Amino acid sequence: MKLFGRSEASRYRGAAEAYKSIQDRFNAVGQDSGRLESVRDDVWDLQRKLSQDLAQGRTSVAGPLFSAARLSFLIEFSTGADWSRATTSGLAFSTACCVIDVSRSQDDEPMPEGLLREMQRMAPTSAYAAHRCGVPLAGVMAAEAITSLSLGDRMVARESTATVTDNGLAALQRQLTGMQRTAAREMRATRSMAKRSPHVGLSLQEAVNQQFLTDLATLTTAEGAHRLAMSPNALASARAALSSGRTLVYIAPAPRSAAALRINSPESEREMCESIELPALDFGSVRTLVEQVRDGYGAAQRGELGKKGLARLIRTALDTVTSAFWDPLLTEWPELRDVPLALAPLAESALLPFYTALVGGAPACSVLDVTMVPSGRALFLAAGWQPQAGRVLVAADPWVDGGGLRSIPRTVPEARAVAAVHGVEPRILREQVLHAPEPPPREGPADGPDLLRTTRGTAQEIPATSETGPAPPDIADRIAEASVVHLACHGELRSDDPLASSLLLGGKLPLASVLRTNLRPGATVVLSACELGSITGDLPDEQLGFPAALLAVGARSVIGALWPVPDTEATVTLMTKTHRALAASSATRALGRAIGEAHAQGVPPSAWASFACFGA
Repeated sequence: MKLFGRSEASRYRGAAEAYKSIQDRFNAVGQDSGRLESVRDDVWDLQRKLSQDLAQGRTSVAGPLFSAARLSFLIEFSTGADWSRATTSGLAFSTACCVIDVSRSQDDEPMPEGLLREMQRMAPTSAYAAHRCGVPLAGVMAAEAITSLSLGDRMVARESTATVTDNGLAALQRQLTGMQRTAAREMRATRSMAKRSPHVGLSLQEAVNQQFLTDLATLTTAEGAHRLAMSPNALASARAALSSGRTLVYIAPAPRSAAALRINSPESEREMCESIELPALDFGSVRTLVEQVRDGYGAAQRGELGKKGLARLIRTALDTVTSAFWDPLLTEWPELRDVPLALAPLAESALLPFYTALVGGAPACSVLDVTMVPSGRALFLAAGWQPQAGRVLVAADPWVDGGGLRSIPRTVPEARAVAAVHGVEPRILREQVLHAPEPPPREGPADGPDLLRTTRGTAQEIPATSETGPAPPDIADRIAEASVVHLACHGELRSDDPLASSLLLGGKLPLASVLRTNLRPGATVVLSACELGSITGDLPDEQLGFPAALLAVGARSVIGALWPVPDTEATVTLMTKTHRALAASSATRALGRAIGEAHAQGVPPSAWASFACFGA
C-alpha cells in the first residue's frame, strides 16, 4: 500500500500533512524523552520514504523531504545517539535542496530566503556529523550540494566548456581511471572491516563509496557529466584535488566542536577523504571572534580605538585562528606543510582569517602554498583555466556614496602605481566629481583611526545631489575583456539582497550584472575594496560573494578582503608588490609574498590580515 496518492499534487499534500503532524508532536514533546523517541522514529521513517520517492523521480515531495530530513537531522544531532542516522538525514536534506533549486531555476525564481536561512548551518553540521560517523566523504557530498546551489547554472556552463574538448575529455578519462582505482580500493577495505566489526557506520560508508563509483560511471559521457554536476556528490572535490594539485580541506564548525575534512588526490596512496576534530572552532567561538573583529573596526571608525588597539585586536584574532585551526591541523597532518592546500570554510567560518593567521610566527600564506575556495566545484573550475596574456584593466573611484560623498583618496595613487607595473594607463572614475579637486592623500594622527574604504567613516563629506546611478555602461565589458583586473574602490555587501551587492565604479556595478557576462578565462581579479572577499554572514552559501561569483564566470584567482581595507600608503604598497610578483608567480604566491614582507617589516596587521586569495 502506498503512503501517498498517485498524482504529484496528492503526493505533495499527503507528504506535507504527514510532516506537519510529526512537527506538531515534536513541538509538544518538551522534555519527555519517551515521546521524543516516538517522534524520532516517525520522522526518520518519513524522510526515508520521501527519499525513495524522490529517487524515483517524484519531485513534488522535495519540499516535505527538506523539512523532514532537517527535523530528523536536528533530533539525531542534538542527541548524538546515532551519527549514521544524522549523516543519512544530512544527505537527504542536501538532495532535497538540489531538487528545489533546480525547480526554482527552471521557473527563473531564486531559492526562497526562508529556506536559505534554514540551510544556514546544515552544510557544516552535516559535514561534522559525517566526521563523527566515520564517513567524511558523505559530509563532503552534503556540503558540496548546499554550497554550490546559487551559482550552479554558471558552473555547469563552465564545466561544459572546459570538458567538451579533445584535451578536456582525455584529461577527464585519466582522472576517472585514478578515481576508480582509489574508490575500488576503499570499497574493498570497507567490506573487509564490515566482516570484522558490526559498526553501523560501515554500511553507510559502503553505500557512499558505491555512490561514488556509480557517479564515476555516469561521468563517462558528456551528457552524464553535465547532469551529475547538479547532483550532490564528491566528484567535484576529488576532481578539484586532482586537477589543481591541491589537497582540499573543508572547515566545518558545529554547535560544540568542529571538524576538518580532507580530500586527497585520488592518485595518492592515502584514503580519499579523512577528517579530524577541531574542538576550539565551534559555532560560538567562530561567531564571537567575527563579532570582536567587526566591533573593533566599528570602534576604530568612531574614533574609540586607535591604530595600536586595532592592531592588537587583529593580532589576537590571528592567534586564535592559529591555535584553533592551524596548530591541530598541522600537528595531525604535518605533511600538509609541504603540499599545496585549498581551504573551503563553511558558513560563518568563511569570515575568519585562515589565510593570514600565523604559522611558525609568519602569515600562513607566506610559508604555505594555500588558497581559499568557496567549494570544491569552484576550485575544479578555476583550475581548468590557465592564465592568459591579455589586456590589463586598472580602475579606481576615489569616492564613497553614503548620505553624501566621502573621499577615499589613496585609491588614485594606488591605481596609478599598479598601472605603472603593467605599463598601462589607469581609469580614474569621478576624479572631478561635483567639480571638486582630487581629494589629497592624508594620514591620520599617530594613533588615530585609519581611513577605511567603507561607507562608515570620518572622511570629509560633501552633499550628494542625487542618488547613486549605475556604473558607466562599458565598465562590465572592460572587466570581462581583461586578463588582469585591479579595482580600487568601495564595495557594498547586501545581506537583504546578495545579488544587489555592488562595486562603486563611477556608480553601482551590482553583483547581478557581473554574473551576466563571462570573464576572460583564467583572469586574475584584485578587489582592493572593503570586505568584498567576504560573505554576508546571514545566508548559508559562500557562493553569494564576489570571489565565488567571479570564479563562476571565468576567473582563475580573485584577491579580496574579509574586513575593511585601510586607505593608507601601506595598502598601496601591498597591492603594488603583489602585482610586481604576479609576473613570475601565481596570484596566491604573489599575495603571500607581499603579505610576508609586510609582516616582516612590522607593517600593522590592519593593512594585510584581511586579504586572501580565492581560486586555483
